[in-house]
Amino acid sequence: MIKRLLSFCTVVFGVLSLTFLLIHLVPGDPVEVMLGESASLADREALRADLGLNQPIAKQFGSYLSRLAHADFGVSIHTKTPIIALIKTRYPATLKLACLALLIGVGIGVPLGVYAALKAGHWQDLLVTIISVRLSAMPAFWLGPMLMLIFAVWLGYLPVSGMDSPSSIVLPALTLGFGLSAILTRMTRTSLLEVLNDDFIRTARAKGLSEPQVILHHALRAALLPIITIVGLQMGSLLAGTVITETIFSWDGVGRLLVESIEKRDYPVTQACVLLVALSYVVVNLVTDLLYRWADPRIKLAH
Repeated sequence: MIKRLLSFCTVVFGVLSLTFLLIHLVPGDPVEVMLGESASLADREALRADLGLNQPIAKQFGSYLSRLAHADFGVSIHTKTPIIALIKTRYPATLKLACLALLIGVGIGVPLGVYAALKAGHWQDLLVTIISVRLSAMPAFWLGPMLMLIFAVWLGYLPVSGMDSPSSIVLPALTLGFGLSAILTRMTRTSLLEVLNDDFIRTARAKGLSEPQVILHHALRAALLPIITIVGLQMGSLLAGTVITETIFSWDGVGRLLVESIEKRDYPVTQACVLLVALSYVVVNLVTDLLYRWADPRIKLAH
């Protein structure tokens, strides 16, 4: 745990540093975005001094770290709203979307993977493989509009976009969940096939256990480590990679806030969003490591 926490701090500091430098290297001036090209030079310089953008990069970075040490994310350059308030408003929406997408992905991918492994070499296995490959080849920027066209425009079952009703989350969650299910299907199938012919599976069957007991309590438990790895990585990716989906469906989460802040050159908001995404990713990986110990007691005994 100490090693993981040290690694956690190193990764977060690296993300902070790189984000700060890259944002300041991106072409464009937030002062021009706010005031427009017709503003006078005096007005530009006054606003730049007010925002602290006339200071050396090193001094700006030092001030930024000092504020973070006091849990102060600053305020938005454009709206003057405290960034912590923006995050409190947007992050729950992203978290809800990511969790529902994960449930959809696991709920579809793991059962299909188990079914494909049990039918290995048959037409059912081939069909599941074709479906998973097709789903994994559909990027969110294509799958999202297709789902929108079918279920919102043609059938009229679901809202096109926005967050006006509880059903608004269905289409963006399906867009993210289908891609995850394709990955989990292939991983579950491969991992389960590796253990189905092991000695302990034959022993379990020889003891007279039913096939569901053998599969669920023995084979699937032994095949969980790669599945947990994929779920952990994908959960981190969902928290970090909902930018396109949130933009397509006008879902007011952190991903959309990040896009808006980049377009407006709102440095503090962009840095806060990237930091939040990095923290989420690292925390999910830490939880994944802990789940390893639950799934395989040998890992705990080895330490």
